[in-house]
Amino acid sequence: MRVDPPSIRKAATALVCAAMLLPIGCGGRQVSRTQREEPAATAFETSSYSNYWSHTELPEMTNQERLELAELNHSRGDDFVGEMNGRARELSADLEDYIRRWLRGEVEAELPEGLLPPYIDNVKTSHWTLKRPEEVRAEDQWLIIPAHANDPTFQQCYMLGTDPNVTYGKLIFVAPVGARLLVEGDFPHARYFEYEILPPFDPLHPASGTMGETPEVPLVDVDIEPDPGSFNPYRVGADRGAAQRHYHLSFDLQMGNAVDLNPQAMQPPAYRAPGNGRTGGPFGFAGAWGGNVLTPSVLWMRIYAPDRSAGAFGGVGLPKASLQLPSGERFWLQCDFSVAEERQNTRVSAGYEAPREPFAAIGPSLGWHKIFGLVLTRLENRGFLEVELEGKQERAVKENIRRSMLLLFNRGEDAEPPGDFEGSATACKNNSFLTRMFQLGPGKVYVITGKMPAFPRTRDGEEVMEGGEVRYWSISQYGNGEGDQYETAVNYGTVMDDEVVLNQDNEYVIVYSTAEDRPANATPQNGVTWVDWGPRSRQTLTIRWMSVIPEWHLPQYSPDQGNLPWDRAAWSGTRYEPALIGTNRPGAMGPYHPVIHYLSNEQFEALGDRPLSPQDIPSWK
Repeated sequence: MRVDPPSIRKAATALVCAAMLLPIGCGGRQVSRTQREEPAATAFETSSYSNYWSHTELPEMTNQERLELAELNHSRGDDFVGEMNGRARELSADLEDYIRRWLRGEVEAELPEGLLPPYIDNVKTSHWTLKRPEEVRAEDQWLIIPAHANDPTFQQCYMLGTDPNVTYGKLIFVAPVGARLLVEGDFPHARYFEYEILPPFDPLHPASGTMGETPEVPLVDVDIEPDPGSFNPYRVGADRGAAQRHYHLSFDLQMGNAVDLNPQAMQPPAYRAPGNGRTGGPFGFAGAWGGNVLTPSVLWMRIYAPDRSAGAFGGVGLPKASLQLPSGERFWLQCDFSVAEERQNTRVSAGYEAPREPFAAIGPSLGWHKIFGLVLTRLENRGFLEVELEGKQERAVKENIRRSMLLLFNRGEDAEPPGDFEGSATACKNNSFLTRMFQLGPGKVYVITGKMPAFPRTRDGEEVMEGGEVRYWSISQYGNGEGDQYETAVNYGTVMDDEVVLNQDNEYVIVYSTAEDRPANATPQNGVTWVDWGPRSRQTLTIRWMSVIPEWHLPQYSPDQGNLPWDRAAWSGTRYEPALIGTNRPGAMGPYHPVIHYLSNEQFEALGDRPLSPQDIPSWK
């Protein structure tokens, strides 16, 4: 890490304390916010951040305390790394000793209080109990946030920045260093399927499964070898309906650098490696953001766009997991995660906010921000508003953001791998994310136009898997819920690729308005996809663009790290180029750039009751 901690504490604290706002998020607690009159009301402020909604429990800390601890960690250098590694080895040895005694019948199955650290054994993940593999039910192992329909009433909106077309599974576990996590299951009937495991234990790259940290290690569907006699339905030309579709996976649980231990799989933007094995972490480390505590490890499972007839799990049972000691004995260590699961599936009302015109900073010239991690995006949103609305010096604000990310997370364009990867914790590594703030005025509509990348059609049980320019594409609406009281990016709605009306050139015209202001000509017959904006004026739109390279990739225009590197595409980057995606006209994405238009209901209706294309929509001026 190349940082100068003493010079940035005050500025970094101000940024971090004010930046918990807007786009896709994966943790946090309900907080009160102070709102000021326009235009400053666009910047929500909070004095600290917690992870109440996350599956991980972390200490309550102020952001000042986090930054001070990060400075201390950095100043201690190798001594800090040695101490944290020593704590990890001690936990591993104590845990392995207890497991072996249990296997010999000498101790109870439930781990005694104090064997696991308090941020592993806590209210969210409690009563850790050893089981033999034959005693385990797969349904009891997975924390699930299921794929679900958008709520047209905006009263039952899911938290945590999810995409409703995706089923998210979390396998929460802890194991000794050197053990293996074994998983077996059937390929689901879906558009996309993947696993991502918390990276190996590494004090220099904290990872506890919360936002902002080191990226997980991915294993994407197409790379998984099926069992003998079974078929992988995700490969181009494969039989998607094959009856035999079983697989086995193995994850080594180690300490060390994630890239060194996964030299092929941890190479952006492809993240591809053959074989059914990866190396992850036996438990997590929260770093300064979480008081240097040890946390459980987690294996993510994502099932994107299950076939319509297949249900949230894609028509197959949940995978079954077990752990294996280096000497071969198998077991499972089950925790009670019911509190975490209840919180992660909380649904809340969007609430109401009176229509308001967009202020100048988010007006006609602004394009999109590329996400290089959730905390960074929130810091950049806040920094952008400080520069545009409060007149702060742009160079200093960006420098403070870069230094803060290095200090807290070892993340940034200058960080050693994997800290310089586009993907960050809790985000699917095959996705590139674009995001932007919007604010809808009375009687107005937003229109987004562009060209849709070619995608494989799968949800109606299509027989053969096709290639394409993306595997998946969607655009989601997010906000902070009723009274702006949630900092977790409440999902108000999502439209995915096969729900968008396309013309013969694969172009789209998406109209957002309230139901009352829907233009009469905003119909599929006129080539228009209409989306209900709902009762909140201010929202964030986030685009997911999924590349599985090379079979589902658009090399020239894909917004991945290869085409949009951190230093040039992140707002806080040292060589930031707004013309790439940051202005409201095609740049690096060419015709696939989503262009934003803003006009009145009457202006849109004046375009006529006829087929409309992007060229028919007037520019926002």
